[in-house]
Amino acid sequence: MVNWNAEAQKFKLLIKSEIKLSNLRAFLTILGGMAISNFTPVRTGEYIGRGLLLKSIHPVKVIIATVIGNIAQVLMTYSLGLICLAGVLLFTDMGSALPGLSKIWIVLAVFLLILLVVFNAKRILKFVKKHLPSILAKTFKLIKKYDRKLFTKVVGIAFLRYCAFAIQFYLLLQLFSGFVVPVYGLAFIPVAYLLQSIAPVPAISDVGVRVAVSQLLFGSYLTDNAILQAVTSLWFINLIFPGLIGTFYLLFSTIRGK
Repeated sequence: MVNWNAEAQKFKLLIKSEIKLSNLRAFLTILGGMAISNFTPVRTGEYIGRGLLLKSIHPVKVIIATVIGNIAQVLMTYSLGLICLAGVLLFTDMGSALPGLSKIWIVLAVFLLILLVVFNAKRILKFVKKHLPSILAKTFKLIKKYDRKLFTKVVGIAFLRYCAFAIQFYLLLQLFSGFVVPVYGLAFIPVAYLLQSIAPVPAISDVGVRVAVSQLLFGSYLTDNAILQAVTSLWFINLIFPGLIGTFYLLFSTIRGK
């Protein structure tokens, strides 16, 4: 509930200049987007699902609000993931094949690249606007309403969502392993999310990627069976179950024509 309510609050803030959504409708709109995104690579169906539930708004505006929200979440995934990856490379045996300075420079270079893309997202979207047909370009006026204060709030909500998701994974790993994972095992979770995000597979079929990454990071602490149970539970609780609720809401709303 914390995870997806946080996502709903992000979207509600980013689309409020176009439509005032109640907390419940924002939440159900997010789940409706999940109903389609679970079956599409890198969650591209998320835009379709949300657009179908907000027919009074131009689809491009829904896409812009969703993309900006996803950029905030990507900032969390990559920045925290890279920071923890730096720690893993420097202080564990996983980075033993690389010289010390090489590890640091690799991590810093990638981290800097991500920051440049994220903090210049508004400029990138403006550049894209110049090369679009005038009808579509008008919808990009929504970008001008996203100031630094608003984006800071969105990033804060993204951080809350990330923490909830990370702690949930840690608790599930502890539950299925008999509570043998050390506290510093929390540092491996952002690395796991970072590596999982690289594989562009549909959410409904990415459980294999999640298991493989988790086995790589937690294999020295847990059995393969415990990892499989924890990852599958996380996958079902956060993606499949909410997606099923979103499917029913999406069908009901489509039938009613709202």
